[in-house]
Order: sequence, then C-alpha cells, then structure tokens
Amino acid sequence: MVIAGFLMSFSLFMFTYFSFSSQVELIAQQHSTISVDQATALPLVNTEGNQVKVVINYNMGNESFLGQRINAVMGIYDRINGSLIKLTSFPDGFILNNTEGTIQLASTLTDPKIQNISTIVTLTNAEKSEKYSNDVRSDLDLRSILPTSLPVQSLDETVVPPPPLPAAGSPGVNQVETPSEDNSNSDEE
Repeated sequence: MVIAGFLMSFSLFMFTYFSFSSQVELIAQQHSTISVDQATALPLVNTEGNQVKVVINYNMGNESFLGQRINAVMGIYDRINGSLIKLTSFPDGFILNNTEGTIQLASTLTDPKIQNISTIVTLTNAEKSEKYSNDVRSDLDLRSILPTSLPVQSLDETVVPPPPLPAAGSPGVNQVETPSEDNSNSDEE
C-alpha cells in the first residue's frame, strides 16, 4: 500500500514536471523559432586553438521584440561525456532590428584534447533568464578540420602550376553570390 502510494505520488510529480517543462518550451517557441544555417570549427591562424562559429536563422513570432535588447546563448558540450565546455553569449545582448534574420555566435577552444563537440543555441532576454526560442543543436568533429599549416615542399621536388582558371562570364563558369547577413555580431563571456 505504501509502495503504491509512493508510485502514484511519484508519477503525478513527474507528469506535472514534464507538463510544466513542455509548456515553458511551447511558450518559448511561440516567441520565435531558430534553425542552424551554418556551423563550423576552423583552426586559428596566429595561435593554437579552434574557432567555433554557429550562424542561426531566426524568425520572431511578433513585432513586439523590435527595438528590444535580447541575447543569444551558445553552449559548447563534449559529445563523449556530455559535459559543458564553454558558454558564449553577447555580454550586453543586442538590439533586435528585424523580425527575421541571422545571428552569428563565435567562441575559441584552446584545449587540443577536445575532439567531438555539440553546440546548443537559444535566444533569451538580455539578462539570459528567460528563454525566447527553441534550442538548436549542431555536432562538430574537430579532428576533421583542416590543419593550421600546409606541408612544406622540399627543394628537389618539381612543382607543376595548376591550369589557368577561365575568365568570369566564360561559357561553363558558374558565378555564385555570397548572401549578406542581417546581424553578424558575437562576443565571448
């Protein structure tokens, strides 16, 4: 009888907890939605380490956020053990000027032992105490990024130059435009 009462109480508690958590997530998603546009980790050129960059697309649910100071928070986690490596956000938040656009977050990891990471990004109020969006995740493998320096060729090897590139506008040449970003700011904490 005691065990049945305990199980019933525990079940009720868990149902209430998960219902409340789901409601908080639904309220946050009603404010805005975000998705990952691009996630990269590249070696730094002048120092040891890797720079992790995540560009997110955002769509605010309504125009009441325009002109308001909000924030974006990126957690970087070790994919092997799940531990938090680093939190990155805008120190003072930023003013939202558009209901749709992109935001870039960047952070530097200097520990060479870190290999597999996950980033989780969310939009919050300026103080980072209230969630304004869903969470988005990206997984990166730092072992698969390019080396910081290229191999040096010895003097006795013959170098063959690559063939010349066709001129822009020539038949068979595709031209690609680089899209502009609405909001490309990021600072580290």
